[in-house]
Amino acid sequence: MKRALVRLAALCLVFGIGCTASQYAAMQRASQPYSISASFDLTRSWRIAVMPLTAETPGTENLPDYAGMQLMKVATFSVVDRSEVSRILQEQQFSYSGVADPATAARLGRLMGASAVLTIRIGTVRHDEFFSDSPEQRDAEVFLRMISVETAEVLYSAQGQASSFEGAEDALRGAVTMGLMPLIERGGGE
Repeated sequence: MKRALVRLAALCLVFGIGCTASQYAAMQRASQPYSISASFDLTRSWRIAVMPLTAETPGTENLPDYAGMQLMKVATFSVVDRSEVSRILQEQQFSYSGVADPATAARLGRLMGASAVLTIRIGTVRHDEFFSDSPEQRDAEVFLRMISVETAEVLYSAQGQASSFEGAEDALRGAVTMGLMPLIERGGGE
């Protein structure tokens, strides 16, 4: 994506279209695979419940735990224990399929004593045929949303992508890390 922006800027210069610095900066912001709400205060403490995946497939059952571990790199984030999340979901006789809805996720987060919930949706996991000699190679894409339990507002939304020659599970972990990286960087994480 950055290459495309550089090419666009170069074309603007070559053809005299005249992109201003502010237009170029706006294009860069628009191309970022994440958005952070202006009301998401990363300096205050956040207790976050990571929701289970809406469609678990073999090799993805630990992805919410991995996301929680990444979130804990931000000093102002704490994570609700996964067993507590599962207990509340079972107690409420709730199907995982509705967890992606912001209002429902917010209601469940309040029951867990969280101030926000993180949902993870797996986009694609595929083998790139270019790497036919590496059968374990996978490209993965995930979509992440952090939702306020007070307002059901989406505080953070991101797309994470990664590739791995170690299989789908490793590619998915990389995609989650990439999706959460802006929060980790802004929150002072390692």
